[in-house]
Amino acid sequence: MKTWQGAWFLAKEELRRTRWKHLITIVFIGYLILFIVPMFSDALKGEDDIRIVFWSVDFITVSLLPCLGLMSNQQGYYWKTDTNTKKLASWRVMPIPIRQIVWGRLLLLLSNAIPALILFFIAFYFIGHANNPSIEPYAFIPFAIFWAGYAVAGSVIFIYFETGVSGIKYFWFCTAVTVGLLAAMVVTTLLLKTSFVLSSYRFIEDGGWWLALIGVALAIAAFAAMPPLMEKKVRTRSFTS
Repeated sequence: MKTWQGAWFLAKEELRRTRWKHLITIVFIGYLILFIVPMFSDALKGEDDIRIVFWSVDFITVSLLPCLGLMSNQQGYYWKTDTNTKKLASWRVMPIPIRQIVWGRLLLLLSNAIPALILFFIAFYFIGHANNPSIEPYAFIPFAIFWAGYAVAGSVIFIYFETGVSGIKYFWFCTAVTVGLLAAMVVTTLLLKTSFVLSSYRFIEDGGWWLALIGVALAIAAFAAMPPLMEKKVRTRSFTS
């Protein structure tokens, strides 16, 4: 079986097992929309306490947007069951090439992330535009592409650690990233008095449409650089700790 055929077979099997868990992604999208969109649209109009909005919008976007492609495939509690390690261990004793395992996981990510991101940004635009008519497609589409590219790139990094370390280590990695991003967003707001998310939209609105190309480049770079690293990590990692 060729690499892509084997990888797609693994991805389809995981999608088949997902079943109702796609509803988790939809609920998660609703959660993001509920918090991000009102703050974002009101901040563009200058109606909110800017300090709270800046770090809140940045933290939710930067930390949670990459999780959209991961939500429906989470299985239990990493620090207790470590189902990913057990599944990888079972695959490693089968005649399945490591490259197929890695690309199967990445194809699964894309299969979940792309529809979720499209749904998220469509809802973001229509609800945001209803609240603030100044949000227009010519600026929002490049804005959405940039942050979707960031989300995909961030998801690939999470997949690297998900497949490369034990469940408890992955849990602590996610915790450290969350705390670190929260601290960074608060400090950025206090020192720079700006928001990365709002600034990116305003930059695009002023003609910086090419920022979308950076988002695409981030996603492409992640898919070009990370698979070899993931293969090496899966080949050498421990499946007993």
